[in-house]
Amino acid sequence: MTAVIATWPGTGQVRQSYASLVEHYTALTVSYSRFPGLQQEVEAFLDLLPDGPVLDLGCGAGRDAHLTAASGRTAILADVTLELLSATAARLASPNAVCGDAVALPFRDTCFAGIIASGVLLHLPKPYTPAALASIHRTLIPGGRALVSMKHSGQDGWRTTEEFPAPRWFTYYQPEEFAEECRAVGLRVTHMDKSTRKDWFTVMAERPSLEAAG
Repeated sequence: MTAVIATWPGTGQVRQSYASLVEHYTALTVSYSRFPGLQQEVEAFLDLLPDGPVLDLGCGAGRDAHLTAASGRTAILADVTLELLSATAARLASPNAVCGDAVALPFRDTCFAGIIASGVLLHLPKPYTPAALASIHRTLIPGGRALVSMKHSGQDGWRTTEEFPAPRWFTYYQPEEFAEECRAVGLRVTHMDKSTRKDWFTVMAERPSLEAAG
């Protein structure tokens, strides 16, 4: 694991909030039971990927990484909160864990067949979204795909909830608005879906193959 230097000052507060509630947050999110349909979405995404490792970006409790590994793929854990990442890597007995910021992923170019970013980019203000999506594009192999979950229909800003009483930043996009952000960095949007899970939506985007890009 490597130390992280956050590129948005507010990331320090987000990191501190998750670090203060590691066990609580893990209990809330470690399984798919509270997220109807999400497991099926991730399984369908994994089935579409070319060969290669999959990054669980903002892995949290490691729910998606665990499913990825169970499918026979190499799962890489990444999270900005070292305390949460360490606990998850130990529980999953995973040697593949990197502490890093989504705005500047600490990985070489073209190394992932897939990237799952479930509820992580929404913790960045909109001016930082392009850099995070550019990092995703850069680290995907040609033909690789990303599955990104975001929220719509809310007011951007810091918020707490009864379930998660520590402050986190939330940014909201309409699906087509977020799809345009993906296209602007060179990702090809292949699927968008407003989820039945409250105000969530998902975007699947592909780094075009070299032939298609040319």
